[in-house]
Amino acid sequence: MIDLNLSKRLGEALDPLAVIWVLLLCIAWRFRKLKEHKTSALVFLLWTLVWCMGATPLSGWLLAKLERPYMVDDWEALPKADAVICLGGGLFPHSGEALGITASDAFDRYLTAFDLMESGKADNLVFGGSDYEINGTITAEGQLLDEWRKRWGMVKGEVHFLDNSYTTRDEAVRVRELVKNKSWETLYLVTSAWHMKRAEAVFRKHGVDVQPVGCDFKGYATTAKKRRWKLFPQSGNFQKLYELAHEVVGYQYYRWRGWIE
Repeated sequence: MIDLNLSKRLGEALDPLAVIWVLLLCIAWRFRKLKEHKTSALVFLLWTLVWCMGATPLSGWLLAKLERPYMVDDWEALPKADAVICLGGGLFPHSGEALGITASDAFDRYLTAFDLMESGKADNLVFGGSDYEINGTITAEGQLLDEWRKRWGMVKGEVHFLDNSYTTRDEAVRVRELVKNKSWETLYLVTSAWHMKRAEAVFRKHGVDVQPVGCDFKGYATTAKKRRWKLFPQSGNFQKLYELAHEVVGYQYYRWRGWIE
């Protein structure tokens, strides 16, 4: 059902996409008044499409289909592994923050990896992610996170960093080298569930056998809400469509490059 709570609907109406949606309706109506019926119909069709993709749970359902295979049903039943591999992309450095980092919407990756370690599921934690230049010094994303880990006294075990890992393939290549050096056999791969299909495929292509542990379920979070339909289209639903398209196109690109089967 559509939630008609006025205070919340006012907030939704201020979304830039909602404003564009209303403008499209005005434009369609204006062309109709000018008897430009074909143009009016095309604009109205676009108006309808924006509403369907931005105000309904459709985008969430589509993304949830990509996420669903990577849900863990029983966390306690997970056996102990040699290491937890946590892919990057969940933070940005920021000197104005108390911890020196700003969490992105993929920060669940780190929380999940920390919880696996605290639950005794592995003795080694591997951080991926990009490098950042801070005050003239190159610092890996994982090192920024490790400072927070030490400050809060989180995670027992040994921590490893993957330098210069700008892509998922970079992380897979560097993990392969680490696995050979450490003689690890069982690995948990932690990343956003909507990214896991491509991530798991590229790791396996590079000879790294991983057990996927999904998190950051953006699509599922939408479908689980009690009120999933909106009166006004929201930008967040189009962000889900972007993430879906990014993974679908990214998967095909990796296949074209020969990085996955």
